[in-house]
Amino acid sequence: SEISSFDLKAYLLSSIIINKVNSKKINYIKFVAEKQIDKIGMHKSYNLLDHAKFINNLSEIKNILLFYNVKESNLFDNLILKMTSILNQYFHSDGSLPLFNGSNNIYTKIIYNSLNKDTYLVKRNFINIKNGIAFYSDKHKKIFFDVVQPNKDKISSNLSAGTLAIEMSGDGEKIFTNCGASESLGKNPEYLRYSAAHSTITLQNTNISEIKEGNPHIKFPQSVVFRNETSKDEEIFEGSHNGYVRKFNKIIKRKLTISKNKNILVGEDSLISYKKNKSRLIYHIRFHLADEMKYNFTNNKKNLILKTKLNNIWLFKSDTELIVEDSILVDNNNTKPIKQIVIKGIVIDNKTVKKWSLEKI
Repeated sequence: SEISSFDLKAYLLSSIIINKVNSKKINYIKFVAEKQIDKIGMHKSYNLLDHAKFINNLSEIKNILLFYNVKESNLFDNLILKMTSILNQYFHSDGSLPLFNGSNNIYTKIIYNSLNKDTYLVKRNFINIKNGIAFYSDKHKKIFFDVVQPNKDKISSNLSAGTLAIEMSGDGEKIFTNCGASESLGKNPEYLRYSAAHSTITLQNTNISEIKEGNPHIKFPQSVVFRNETSKDEEIFEGSHNGYVRKFNKIIKRKLTISKNKNILVGEDSLISYKKNKSRLIYHIRFHLADEMKYNFTNNKKNLILKTKLNNIWLFKSDTELIVEDSILVDNNNTKPIKQIVIKGIVIDNKTVKKWSLEKI
């Protein structure tokens, strides 16, 4: 997991130049590459930009083999196809990439154009998969859900503490976002990896995973569980994590019910006591809003009317009073002020459940 795709490319080219390439070395390169890809073909950094760079390096490895007439040049075809077809699913309805784990949209147009050249790519699904960034799409909306299981491998060292974070877009523009990051080769502020920089649930404003610069997570959820159900009218995503068990004795669950026929997303966030605990804990459920979003409260302060830059109207509903706070969006190496919807309260009971929804009107 410590060998990058750039290392693999350099290793192959060096071996060819000194005339010491052989089938064993090429198969080893393939073995290392496959170990860095999950079951559906996603790079285990779960950073879409790094994923695209990995595909590009595999393609260059293939081109090097072709140039030197090495017979194993087709060994990487299936892996490239698998990774490219899954990347094809990770675009919002506005054409941008979701901002998980340091992703940004500096090269998105180049990536998108390269994908469109491969017209044979089939649509992929996130079915019977227990780990990764789950996705749902129909002709009106796209939803992404972070159910990545962190680990100590170096390949996972840049994961954000955004477990159970969501992003959503609808009718050609983004609605919910994460705060993003700058170019991955540059210096990213650590706070952009914090849980509060993601559209997820936090306790005591504490990170779900411990963030430490230049190191894999030291403390992180030991169990991230995902399941999904599908029917004619609905798709249900349900995720949970135990990242707060050791410190606060709480399990966090998020259930998303997605309407297939309407522009409606219904959420249910639960904070469940692992054992009896009388401590009064403050929770925040954050929904960072896309750029240029305007809002108005209804009279009861539990509903929020959202107006997008394309003048689409969405209604965010909650079973409790809402707060709107300042936030930032870092993308394309630009930092912009945005707003975030916050559901805030105190956990007193053994189980606290907060319900919310987003519907286009």
